[in-house]
Amino acid sequence: MRRVAGTAGAVALALSVAACGGSDEAGSGGADGKDAADARGQGTPARPVHVDDEQHRITWTDSREQSHVLRAAPRELARGSESDFEGVRLDDDLKGLVPYYLTVSYTNEGKTSIQQPPQRDFDLVAADGQPGKGVSVFSSALSKKSGLPEACSKQAPQSLKPGGTATVCEIVMMPDNRPPAVVSYTGRDADGKDVAPVIWRAGDAKKGELPEDVLPLKESADSAVRDADGRTVKVGAAPRSIRPGKQADLGRFKLSADDKDKVPYYVTVQYRNKGAHKLLPRMNQKVQLHAVSGHPARRLNLIDFSGQGFTPCPDAEPDTMVKPKASVTECAVFLMAKNDSPASLVFTGEGASAKTLTWQAPEGS
Repeated sequence: MRRVAGTAGAVALALSVAACGGSDEAGSGGADGKDAADARGQGTPARPVHVDDEQHRITWTDSREQSHVLRAAPRELARGSESDFEGVRLDDDLKGLVPYYLTVSYTNEGKTSIQQPPQRDFDLVAADGQPGKGVSVFSSALSKKSGLPEACSKQAPQSLKPGGTATVCEIVMMPDNRPPAVVSYTGRDADGKDVAPVIWRAGDAKKGELPEDVLPLKESADSAVRDADGRTVKVGAAPRSIRPGKQADLGRFKLSADDKDKVPYYVTVQYRNKGAHKLLPRMNQKVQLHAVSGHPARRLNLIDFSGQGFTPCPDAEPDTMVKPKASVTECAVFLMAKNDSPASLVFTGEGASAKTLTWQAPEGS
């Protein structure tokens, strides 16, 4: 089965073992859990969030590696509140996150029935390409006034006949400063190859609005890396560009069948050594390009035996050790599906004083 509800995967809460469409009979710890939910009843009604509802064809592959064609679309998206989960024991990485209730409908357009059709296969993604974390929880564990959609109180169908339609629900947890910007789906074909993601726009954030910790491209910020001896060295990083290329750029390199269908992106960043020790010009290994769909772009490490270099993405300049107070410009190549696009650039530092830095990718890149 493909991953579920974002790159973080689906998280089973301590009080639950079923999907969000699970039966209410088991409740949260049995009848006592349901009584507790009834007694609480203090939730805040869920707030509707805009989401595109245009139907698209998607490819879904079952556990037997058989592919099926569905026509799917988001049906409803609503923002819950932390109080919805006041009686649920959350894992530490979920505390303080906001629940979103995503309802999706799909129709089996194939000629055979689908066993165990999709349940939690759609991703809810923030504007910086960070996917939410899907959770599984009995609906009776939540506050009575949580505004949980009806679909979340029902089990997903065990099978779906040709022409049949199903409505399923996912509960996805997201940071308060990372509201959803898209719903996305990335399927696999029978050979295990990812097909191009399908993306629906969501949310009502103003165009160009950034969370406080997301920087405009080209703005310099400080983090740290380790040198060859493991010492922490402060560095300043300033992205210069994120440029799309063409498959023809990679003509003299051997690519896999999957990679030949993707678009190369060239990411150039200037680094300044603000520490007391020399550094190798390899800081670009700490950079990751995040996509609108929620999938990180795949880094492509090109091996050039010709000595010609790769003009669209040049080697580090200078290519010698970076002395204290000196700067180096490095370039990295990433591959992304044709109908996807960059959302943000992330630098993950090393050492106790390191910071994770995020820059917004320019529109149209």
